[in-house]
Amino acid sequence: MIERQSDEIGQLMEEIKKGKFKGINVTIPYKVEVIKYLDEVSKIAKQIGAVNTITCKNGKLIGDNSDYFGFLKTLRINNIDVKGKKVLVLGTGGASKAIYNVLIDSGAENVYLATIEENDSFKVRTKDRLIHYSAVSGLKNIELIVNCTPVGMYPNINECPLNDSNFIDTNALVDIVYNPEETVLMKKYKQKGVKVISNGLMMLISQAIKSEEIWNEEEYDVKILEKIHTRLSEKLYK
Repeated sequence: MIERQSDEIGQLMEEIKKGKFKGINVTIPYKVEVIKYLDEVSKIAKQIGAVNTITCKNGKLIGDNSDYFGFLKTLRINNIDVKGKKVLVLGTGGASKAIYNVLIDSGAENVYLATIEENDSFKVRTKDRLIHYSAVSGLKNIELIVNCTPVGMYPNINECPLNDSNFIDTNALVDIVYNPEETVLMKKYKQKGVKVISNGLMMLISQAIKSEEIWNEEEYDVKILEKIHTRLSEKLYK
């Protein structure tokens, strides 16, 4: 873990160029700020407008976004198909940009993003909408709900991003929180009979593996993902 202030990012990028590191992962709040220091940015990262994986290759800094692939893998493993469907995303910060782009590329018909901001700057397609949480209750025929907020994460495990008045029906839920194993949001939808429910551990592991693939220029067997998921689950949840 390397902690840097905003005015130290440029120096760190120079150190990477000189070979101090082969590559790094970037976390919030620097996923957008680092872009100006990069020589190249992948198509996916440009589309999202954020970089979380940086590689040094032949003296050039190349930016990518593995969050995108982490969420895409989560959808595939859980057999969640959003093509032609309506999706609700809770929150517009953190990983929301990557997740929103996965949903678009996967053919979602409409994506609604719930926000607490009056003038949220999150950019959406004309067919999609930013809505206040108070308007969630009016949504119908939602195939998937994705929680992109930290609400319900340890230690605030009794919190929930939706209250009783806007607990709408859905066929699937992905909560990117991975600690605790089952959030209040997940428990409530399980009680409503939703069969496809996933926390964020698979996305966390998948994006980490994708970063390794980018750095090492090789693909890993899917069994590695399954093995890591099993071991981490045993360590975190048992």
